Order: sequence, then C-alpha cells, then structure tokens
Amino acid sequence: MGTRTISEGLVGRSPAGQVAREVSALQAALLAKLREEMRGAGGDPFADAAQKLAEEFGSVAATAVAAVAAHPPAGPLPEERLDLFAPGQMRRRLDQLIETNKRYGHPFGLVVFDVDGPGVRAGGQETMLAVVGAALRDSVRLVDETFPLEQDGFCVLAPNQSTVEGVQMAERLLRMLDDLEAAGGLQIGISVGVVACPEHGNDAEELMRKADEAMWRARALGQPVGVGVLQDR
Repeated sequence: MGTRTISEGLVGRSPAGQVAREVSALQAALLAKLREEMRGAGGDPFADAAQKLAEEFGSVAATAVAAVAAHPPAGPLPEERLDLFAPGQMRRRLDQLIETNKRYGHPFGLVVFDVDGPGVRAGGQETMLAVVGAALRDSVRLVDETFPLEQDGFCVLAPNQSTVEGVQMAERLLRMLDDLEAAGGLQIGISVGVVACPEHGNDAEELMRKADEAMWRARALGQPVGVGVLQDR
C-alpha cells in the first residue's frame, strides 16, 4: 500500500477529513455546473469565477473542519480521543514518564508541533489550531497524549516510542494536512521537533529545550521535521 493510499485512508476515517472531502466534492460539482452555464460567453469569465469560488470554499472548509474539531460527533468512538489534555497536565505527565524511565527503563518520545503559515480567512490562527488538533487526534495512538502549548502549538508524549517513531508520527500528521489542503484549500504550515528519553536525556527542561531547538532548526533549514541533539555519553 502506497503512502498516498495510507494517508487517504486516515483522512477518510476522521470527521474533519470527511468534512473536507464533502466540501471538495460540492466545489467540484458547482464548478462543473458553472462551466456548463458559462460555455460560449465572451472572454474568460469562468477562470475568474472559479478562482473566487475556490477561495470561498477554502474558508467554508476551514470553518467546517474547525467546527467538527470543537464539537465532535456524539457517542462513543473507541478509536479516537475526542479532547486534548489540559495544558497544566503536560509537565506532570512528563515528570511521570521520566520517573518511569529511570525506574524501569521504559523509553518515550516527545514531539512538539508549531503551527504557522498563511492560514485561512475564516478564523485565522484559532482555526488553524483547531484543524491541526483534530488531525493530531487522528494520527496518534490511543496511548499517546496531546497537550496544547502556549505558543500556538502542541506537544505529544508517546510512551514506549523512540525518535524514529516520533518522526513517523510527525510525517503521518503532515500527510493528513496535505490531504486536507488539497481537499479544502487549507494552508497550514507545521514545524516539528522530535526528541526521546533516554536518547536525548532524562530531564524535563532539557527534553523540552532540545525539542524546541530541533523545531526551530528545522524551520531555519526549510524542513518540516527536526531531531534533537543526542545526549552526550
């Protein structure tokens, strides 16, 4: 199964992805009808009308996806986590994972996601964060924990994962966002920093600092994902 097929399956299963796909299908149908009605008209009015319609549908898709993220469908969804954890819980959970690693040797990954880019007209940065939060919930494992960060981003703590799995998690999210952008005209930039314990240390401040530095280093190089500097042996 190819990468595109995998990501299409992920997006197809998520409520946010389904909304984007339905809006995209409606846009295609309206464009076809518009072309038929404007056939034979002088000049090229279809191109101008199509561009305006695409811009409007980008805003509609963004608003719809954000609404799904804020108000997920009712009823039990065993394969999805519906809510992000509270920001204040992140440091407490990070300390717990570090203590577990020191006692039992269980590794874990820490991945930070910074949301940036031109975004969308409807909702701005708040809409982008809602879309990325929804996509994250569909791209991480059930045991992974996602926390909002103060600086327009998210942090994922992934028990029993190494740096390699952290990078794979980031790549899954990037593929999902690519599909959402193609379907609904969303433009969202993501920079990712990946570290793991004990590969990059076993101190909370050090791990967060290295993940943040990796994220900014990747952005400076024009790359979506950066990996932290390994712990000195």
